[in-house]
Parts: sequence; C-alpha cells; structure tokens
Amino acid sequence: MPELWFTADLHLGHGNIIKYCQRPFLNAKEKDRLGEGDRAGWSVSRETVVRHDNALIDAINERVSEKDTLWILGDFSLCSFEEAEAYRNRITCRHVNLVWGNHDLPGYEPLFEKTMQQGMVKHEGQKIWLNHYPMRSWDKSFHGSWHLYGHVHSRLQEEDARNSRALTRDVGVDATDYAPVSFTEMAQYMKPREKEFWAWKETLGD
Repeated sequence: MPELWFTADLHLGHGNIIKYCQRPFLNAKEKDRLGEGDRAGWSVSRETVVRHDNALIDAINERVSEKDTLWILGDFSLCSFEEAEAYRNRITCRHVNLVWGNHDLPGYEPLFEKTMQQGMVKHEGQKIWLNHYPMRSWDKSFHGSWHLYGHVHSRLQEEDARNSRALTRDVGVDATDYAPVSFTEMAQYMKPREKEFWAWKETLGD
C-alpha cells in the first residue's frame, strides 16, 4: 500500500537559509565565518547550495517511492519557475502536493498535484491538519486530529516536547534530520501523546 509522507522548508536553491539555520552542508571556511559570529554580508558558495539541494532531494528519493504521496508543507524553493520545475522533476514521486509557504511563488502551482493554503487530510482514519505555520488550536484539535507544520526551523521542538499531550509536530527538514517523515513514523510518534491527550480529555467531563 502506498505510504503518505511529510516534509517542509526545503528552501531549494536558497543559500541564505543554509547559513542562517546552520544546516550541515557548509564548507570549512563558511563554518569558520559563522563560528566567528559573521552572519551578514556574504553568501554561501554555489557548491554548498548544490550539496544542500542534492542531499535533500536524495533523501526524498531514497525514502519516498514513485507511487507514494508526499506533502511539502511550504517553502519548497525560492527560485524562478524554471529552476523550481527542475527541482520538482528530480523528485521521483509522482504525487507531490504543496501547502503554500511564505517563500513559495504563486506560479509554482502547476508543479504539484494539489496545492492549498491549509487544510485537513485523512489517512487510515486519522485526520491531519496541515499548515505551513504552527498553530496551537486547529480544526478538530479537541477531537484528536493531528497538526503538522513547518516554518519555524525546529525552534518549537522543546515546547512541543514539554507538552506531551500535544498532537503536533514540526516536519520541517531542520527538525527531521533533513529527510521526510512517513505516516507510519508519525503514528508511532503520536501514540503516547494520544494516550495522554485522551486521558486528559476524560478529566474534563461532558
């Protein structure tokens, strides 16, 4: 049976995000500059951008099969349509959908099977609210729906971890070891959280 996959914040072709998020694709000189606190006024090399883009696309193609479905929760790229199309064509999965992020250009729409600003998907009976941005209340959140998001580049991981009944997860690459996450993996992550969520809800009464 085809699997469902999630990722976000690829930022393909976007050199500054590699620098500002300190993604592990910088060369030694670039790492040294960051280590010295030098963040502005310079750009990462073209070779670093290519290394970054290749690694993210390879990670998708290694995990996501041609017949699976991949949801990208925003910030696919920051390029012209032609460059974004070239990136999309390198992804072997046929069913790639986009939740619009703040860096995605409206012209990207033809590159994806489906696009939306935010919305609910249902898989194996589980409702999942998808948005590029993190939310603390969402459709059916009081009834056990999950919420997956990106945008914050792993900055809310500790907050999510502290609230062990929160049915939320950052699926951006900075929070997922630069690879997509499957529905199966997500279900394992959510299982103990769901147990706590439903126990908490029972304490509220009718």
